[in-house]
Amino acid sequence: MSSEAVLSQIESQDSLAGVNTILTDCMANQSIQGVIKGDNLHRVLDVVIDFATEDTDPLSPLRLKAAASLGRLAAVARSRQNEVYQYLFQLFNDEPCDFDMLTDGDEKHYAAQSISHIQDSWVVDYCLRQAVLADTAENARRTLIQNALVGSGNLSDLLLLGKESFTYLSIIESAETRMKRARRITRAWNEIIRDWNGDVGNNVGKSLAGWLHAILMHSSPSVESTVMIDIVDDALAILIRTIELRFSNALLADTYQVLEVSRNVLSSSLWGEVNRDSEFLPRVKTNLKEAALVLARQNRTDNNIMKQLSKAYYSKAQVIPALKRHFDDSQELDPQIREWWLNGGKQVASTKEPVHTLGNSEDQQIGSLLIQVETSQNTMEKLERAVVPFLEISDPPLASTVKKASSGFGDMSRIARQLARMRKLSHTDNLGQVLEYNPMQHEMLGGHKYGVRKVRVVRDGIQKEFGGKIKTLVKPWVEAVEDQDDE
Repeated sequence: MSSEAVLSQIESQDSLAGVNTILTDCMANQSIQGVIKGDNLHRVLDVVIDFATEDTDPLSPLRLKAAASLGRLAAVARSRQNEVYQYLFQLFNDEPCDFDMLTDGDEKHYAAQSISHIQDSWVVDYCLRQAVLADTAENARRTLIQNALVGSGNLSDLLLLGKESFTYLSIIESAETRMKRARRITRAWNEIIRDWNGDVGNNVGKSLAGWLHAILMHSSPSVESTVMIDIVDDALAILIRTIELRFSNALLADTYQVLEVSRNVLSSSLWGEVNRDSEFLPRVKTNLKEAALVLARQNRTDNNIMKQLSKAYYSKAQVIPALKRHFDDSQELDPQIREWWLNGGKQVASTKEPVHTLGNSEDQQIGSLLIQVETSQNTMEKLERAVVPFLEISDPPLASTVKKASSGFGDMSRIARQLARMRKLSHTDNLGQVLEYNPMQHEMLGGHKYGVRKVRVVRDGIQKEFGGKIKTLVKPWVEAVEDQDDE
């Protein structure tokens, strides 16, 4: 049959269903390109629009069915898709009917694709609602969520809007059926957000927590645990994606609020199953441990991050050994900061530890004095040995003065050492050594330099013992080793 004959047959149909049947046959026998060639495409589109607009009711199922027909035609029209979608404005001035009025998953998918080309204010809410109401049309569901994401512009806003749409889950009477639908919904959200590379938005952790809470509130103890674990896992996968898109989110405790929701809503036994079977919870734990390590390297503590770590694990008793393993290779950390993290946020202090009447600043001054007098001692000794014999011949009174100065300096040196011993101060004893550069423990001559890995100690430092822990009070002076591959 010629293309003209097919077009005549299309134009003679008395229903949109008849037109769709002919188009389906043409696609099956691969004659569709000839049928829609040139202006023929517009003849077909005019027929589709005429049938759809016979009923002026904006909720007429024919309008949504026509949108699905346009979606199918756009798929085969290739470079002329825009010509097809220009007809959409004749179909919709407001929200169309529900997707359940469409025949099958393919029709729903094509309708969802057509709606993605509409930018009216109703599109985002409508797409999110239909993504909940749609039963088994998974391709359509993903496309609807994608439409809403593009329309909302960022993840945080989308999650807030999605939370409102979950109220429509309540129309499903059976809790088991309801939560299985919810699992299909969260899986679709996860798949769409996984490929999103746009804006995250503000307070995304809070938005995600509200999103998950709105879903879990429709659950019941009778629901299979595997269903609940899958739903929580999808939320955790979205959490990880928000960190991938904006790494600074990993350092904010609010990012992990979804953990609090899960622990508060799920039973202890079910959370234990999540800990055992979850695919994404281990990655969330790693993010939290890495956040703790980054904060520790900045000499910072964070009670809220510690609380989220406790939520992520089944119990706080599991958090401490996990942190110890994660901190194991980071020996450069401040001892007190390290202790805080590795004791689960509790600062351990011995009641038997003596109370010092002097603070760290005074100890630092004593340490600096000790270094200064020891550095100058050799000079004073050489002065007495080399200069005094000449002065005794040429200027005896001045020779006596120099001797007294040298003796006084020796007394001052002894007093400095006594003070250092009383305050439990000692040298770092690494003068001349080549060490791994750590700005927290070393003072670089000429100021901090980026990219330096190896340094040589040119002046010793002073350290102090606090209840079995060693803290550097006066940093050793170091200089960069010219060949960074040395030692």
